[in-house]
Amino acid sequence: MASMEEKNILDGVDPWEMYELDHYLSLEIGSRMSGTKGDLDSIEWVSTYFTNQGLKVEHDHFNTLSWDYRGTSFIVGPPLNLSLVSRPAYYSWPTPEGGVEGELVFVGKGTEEEFFSNDVKGKIAMAQASSSDPLFWLGSFSNRARRHRALAFVVCNGSPVAFTPSHSYGRWDHSRGWEHEYPSQNESVPVVTLASTDAMGLLHAVGRGGVRAKIEVDCTTEPRDGVNIRAFITGNEKPKQRVLINAHRDDGACNGANDNGSGAVIIMMLAKIMSKLPSPKRTIEFISTGSEEGISDGMVQYIANREKEGTLLESVAGFNIDMVGVGGPARIVDGGVYPDQPDHRVKHNKELNDFVEKVGKEIGVYLGHLWGSWGTPEEGHLNEHGVPAMCIWKADDPNYHSDNEHVDNIDWNAVRAVAQVIGVSAWRVANDPSIVFPR
Repeated sequence: MASMEEKNILDGVDPWEMYELDHYLSLEIGSRMSGTKGDLDSIEWVSTYFTNQGLKVEHDHFNTLSWDYRGTSFIVGPPLNLSLVSRPAYYSWPTPEGGVEGELVFVGKGTEEEFFSNDVKGKIAMAQASSSDPLFWLGSFSNRARRHRALAFVVCNGSPVAFTPSHSYGRWDHSRGWEHEYPSQNESVPVVTLASTDAMGLLHAVGRGGVRAKIEVDCTTEPRDGVNIRAFITGNEKPKQRVLINAHRDDGACNGANDNGSGAVIIMMLAKIMSKLPSPKRTIEFISTGSEEGISDGMVQYIANREKEGTLLESVAGFNIDMVGVGGPARIVDGGVYPDQPDHRVKHNKELNDFVEKVGKEIGVYLGHLWGSWGTPEEGHLNEHGVPAMCIWKADDPNYHSDNEHVDNIDWNAVRAVAQVIGVSAWRVANDPSIVFPR
């Protein structure tokens, strides 16, 4: 049965207010890749919001790869003579000034065998993705295209929009640092994507041979400083024990209204509500992470910093929220795998997952389950480092990482339900020190 404070959380979550917050974040501030102007503006805005609710705010600084994106041009020559909407993989390198131009050559799924069977030297290689194999982690494909002396690599999406995948290798093990997780400029080529509907006609023409294209990618790919924002409601009985509520603040080089504006404004909403309640017994720490897109480097470095302090395992539970406004039902992540270690299952804390699902049933919120077949959100790293952590995620937004990822396409009643179940679950753990999840 919900306590009085939990009822205040349930009643206080306002979908209209979250819409207004995300409207400002995604449209007024806009894209927020780590180290960009949008990111700096969002750091100031979110930090001020937390401070205005009376929370103690700290900035956890880190250095990582940044990607400042300005635009892409994809011009197809005769016989089609058209301009296509295209998006590059984030952390891809720019084309030389004036772009690259060459014949388009189809290389199937982009395997080594398919590259070997097709002459791509001085040409632009095209691969076909699908909904079951989205070709998301493109670092190794970019390497392969460079070794075979292609000018660029084009992914024909399985989705109806041109979206932004990752130019990283998609590895689970980041122990060598972010510098080893992305191809350097001299071992890669510019990588761009096309919508499936645009790609159909183009692939038909390419199959007849002789179709050329010119591609220009305007971006800056370089190391810059990023920030994880930490905001605290201090516990009155066991203040060293922390309940984490986190959501990444950056985006997929678009306005990021769903991924992850929806999660970002949930933690802001919960901070506002909880700051007005009696102090919890355990400390509640809200974390607005940077640099999730790519390799979750903001969370990786947050964990490293807490391990250096010796405070990481003072975290008793973690609640992550990632893109929960569009798609099918909100789902609890049970775990996942990464391309470099398909036999390593990144398992999530079953007891914590069960706890949240039970809260959902109690307050009337249905939660499904999913297994991440191409990785997990940030909580996977917390679990692997001994912190019981869970995530609610909707991984099937048809406008994911695209120009159509707009605040008006979000189901704010669904976002409200996720905020309620996370808010009540986290508050319950923070107010009952007898709740301990196995590590």
